[in-house]
Amino acid sequence: MKRIFDLLLGIAVFMLLATFILLVAIAVRLSSKGPVLYWSDRIGKDNKTFKMPKFRLMLIGASAMAAY
Repeated sequence: MKRIFDLLLGIAVFMLLATFILLVAIAVRLSSKGPVLYWSDRIGKDNKTFKMPKFRLMLIGASAMAAY
């Protein structure tokens, strides 16, 4: 019984999050040109780097603009 509850709850949470993620992706795409996601380098376990996808919420080249 618990396994069924866990599966149903997991599916429901996934559906809610997937809907939210899709809406954010559409908003980013409609608000500016460029890719919806960018890949950020992060440091993980044992100081190994890995790439993590993130929504692009700033303009492309914003870090170069901030220097002025």
